Amino acid sequence: MFLKLTKQFGKSICVVLYAVFAALAAKKKPWPLVILFGMHASEYVLIGRKVASLHSLSPLEGLIQCLSFGFTWWLPIKKG
Repeated sequence: MFLKLTKQFGKSICVVLYAVFAALAAKKKPWPLVILFGMHASEYVLIGRKVASLHSLSPLEGLIQCLSFGFTWWLPIKKG
């Protein structure tokens, strides 16, 4: 069920989180945005680049996907 929800709503939720955290950063509260970005960057190092290479994606494309959508881009293709 979690995988199904991730496929349907995961990327939309990431976009909304980035928008909300960017609005907070504009109000001089940058930590939620910094933490989200840091989590997604570490996720690329730990998992995203391996999944990208296994699925014939360039390292840059894998990085962009990870920074934008976190696990919601690689979990469905890894499990699928």
